[in-house]
Amino acid sequence: MDGILIIDKPEGFTSHDVVNSVRRIAGTKKVGHAGTLDPFATGVLIVGVNQGTKALTFLKEDDKEYEATLILGAETDTLDRDGRVIKEVPCPDISHDDMERILASFIGKQEQLPPRFAAIKKDGIPFYKLARKGLDFEVPPRGIEIYGITLLNIDMPQVFFRVRCSSGTYVRSLARDIGIKAGCCGYLKSLRRIRSGRFGIEKAIPLQKLKGMGNRWHEAAIWLRDALPLPEIMVNSEKAEIIRMGKEIFLEDMAPGGIFMLTCNKELVAVAELVEGRKVHLLRVFNP
Repeated sequence: MDGILIIDKPEGFTSHDVVNSVRRIAGTKKVGHAGTLDPFATGVLIVGVNQGTKALTFLKEDDKEYEATLILGAETDTLDRDGRVIKEVPCPDISHDDMERILASFIGKQEQLPPRFAAIKKDGIPFYKLARKGLDFEVPPRGIEIYGITLLNIDMPQVFFRVRCSSGTYVRSLARDIGIKAGCCGYLKSLRRIRSGRFGIEKAIPLQKLKGMGNRWHEAAIWLRDALPLPEIMVNSEKAEIIRMGKEIFLEDMAPGGIFMLTCNKELVAVAELVEGRKVHLLRVFNP
């Protein structure tokens, strides 16, 4: 079966560990994920199975929402609890109102410096591999956006907050930057992704529960047509066959702007966009 699984990633697993588990459960090598979660983090991980792997590219850039716990007064080399402490600074007294103002100052578009221990690649090599070797390398900033950030509680040195942000945002880096603005330093103690795009944690299935379903795993999967947040244009079986052969078609009716789905009998046939008027340019073709 082709589909999308919304997994509640357990603590201690890499995103690739989850992919390997789903491969064994589903009995297929064609499994991938959208939006990496660090091993210490938990929560929503979108996983594509078989043809679902083709759909992941249209889900990766969705905004994300997290609940996090920040520890003030110390910084680690990885910017999370799994790293080595490299700095300790006494923190000033910070009230609830003070922290709310600090958090609010991060809302909006900005340049963020990613962690040195990150999956971003330099000359084809992930940063974290270079960092583990103790190599010196430049980490370029990247553009991100914080849409909203809410203080949930403060119990010094712990700060509990929720953040909604663009894809590509490192909450570990945000924790570091909050600590600096608070007059000391900080690292991330815990992180839970509670939403990725339209998929919230309430729709996620724990990995252990999925394992328990065995060959009934597909009952937890979402059809590709239902997974993609795109406008839909239905085509007949004849056009669907032409599209699946990789041939571009012309639409009789005007399609919506941007990219859209082409479906037939409730099955996803392709993701496409219009070029040259009514000519359809195929971005991804899905074969049953």
